[in-house]
Amino acid sequence: MSITGADLRNAFTVAERWLTLNRDAINAINVYPVPDGDTGTNMLLTWRAALAAMPAEPDAAGTALRALAHGALLGARGNSGVILSQMLRGLAEALGDADRVDCAGLTLALTTAATTAYASVAAPVEGTMLTVMRDGATAAEAAAAVRAEIDHVMATFVTAAHASVERTPDLLPRLRDAGVVDAGGLGIAVLFEGVKHGLAGTPLPEPLTATESTVVLEGVEHEGHGYCTEFVILGAGIDRAALEVTLATLGGESLLVVGDAEAVHVHVHMVDPGPALSAGVGVGALSAVKIDNMQAQHDAWAAARDDAPAGDDLDPGSLPAIGLVAVARGAGIVAAFRDLGATRVIDGGPTGKASAGELLEACTGAGRNHVLLLPNDKDVLMAAEQAARAGDGRITVVPSRTVVAGLAAAVAYRADGDPAEVADRMSRAIADTRSVEVTRAVRDAVVDGVRVGIGDGIALVDGVLVARAPDIEQALLLGLERAGGADCELVTVYLGADAPSDAGERAQALIADAFPDAEVEVIAGGQPFYPFVLSVE
Repeated sequence: MSITGADLRNAFTVAERWLTLNRDAINAINVYPVPDGDTGTNMLLTWRAALAAMPAEPDAAGTALRALAHGALLGARGNSGVILSQMLRGLAEALGDADRVDCAGLTLALTTAATTAYASVAAPVEGTMLTVMRDGATAAEAAAAVRAEIDHVMATFVTAAHASVERTPDLLPRLRDAGVVDAGGLGIAVLFEGVKHGLAGTPLPEPLTATESTVVLEGVEHEGHGYCTEFVILGAGIDRAALEVTLATLGGESLLVVGDAEAVHVHVHMVDPGPALSAGVGVGALSAVKIDNMQAQHDAWAAARDDAPAGDDLDPGSLPAIGLVAVARGAGIVAAFRDLGATRVIDGGPTGKASAGELLEACTGAGRNHVLLLPNDKDVLMAAEQAARAGDGRITVVPSRTVVAGLAAAVAYRADGDPAEVADRMSRAIADTRSVEVTRAVRDAVVDGVRVGIGDGIALVDGVLVARAPDIEQALLLGLERAGGADCELVTVYLGADAPSDAGERAQALIADAFPDAEVEVIAGGQPFYPFVLSVE
């Protein structure tokens, strides 16, 4: 048996249907019990974008997979989507121009997908979707050595992947504490289970129930600042693995080393780009060197449009020299970004997780010379950096992990000057502001040492769950206290779309009583899911 391009498209279509049926169950098991947990949705939107790029009637399997991978690259949403897109890239690279896929080719594709995904993350963490893909591929390789049949190999992969998902809490303490498994890993097991049924022509089983079983996407984040450095090395016999070790030893972060023995593309964040360039010169000739001064962090992609962004009707000559693009939801918050000079504001579609393709499109024409990009969500950072890499050196990501951080950065934005200096000033402004997000827990969990029950008011400070309370108003005060409310000068409260009509007056009175030295400002933000979002300065 061998697989044609048409077989692949059919199998991936079945996988899309199977992931659709299980999306809510995957969404329900994020470590943080917040109402906008969306790992399943992000993976589904990524998969749909990939599938949409695939020819309706593909001729060759390799060509079909290349189209699929390209669609995923631009359409991936969230960190789970970014990593999934790298797995698809590995599948495509392994098959090359193959007309059909036999068992050996399928096995190679699965193992290459796993290694490519690991290579795309500078500091991979076990117990995530990376582990699940690798464990499934390893089992598939062993199965092929015993019985070289595609159905047998795929069945083995799926069984091993589900078993790996169940082991994720043993590898990642935060999963164990939260009482869940890795959601991204579960998404991988579900997707390839759909592929298995699609290839075999067997009916899908009953979908999962939305019980508890998640991904800690913080596992692929990094902390750092300095220079985003990219270059291509041309030579002979280039040892990519050794080069990656060298760059990591030099302190490189967000490290990506891809290519072959004759041409290697390097992306790395360095405090000083010099040692990275020297390491490259040591193994070959450099070309396409690009260095951006930025503060960077790791932590998308498919359908939806932006929200009639500002700047669409501007003549090119009227654009600012340095444009500003932000991701935000809620009429009041969007208006705030526009008032601060944002040329474009996009809402990120159904999950708020803008894709790399959307970000790249929004940045195109947003500034005459350069564009600064505010992702405003830790789960959009990877997509933003992917957009920046595709932006021909004209895009710099200012790593705002929350909308509050983004607003603080936007205050420091200037439309003229040196882009690197403006980006640096904006990054420093982020460090001077704390973010408090208040919502209700959507399930029972223990996260970051805090035990919460469904319906509890919970507060997150700079994205970390710090407190629970019987209601959201008490959670607001506890979160503000943990964010340094006793010493703050200004608290800005952004009211969510579902906040009660008197929420602003009540919040202002509560904060004034608990923290009398703080000036309090209330704004109708209109953001979903979070009745209160606070900026603490």
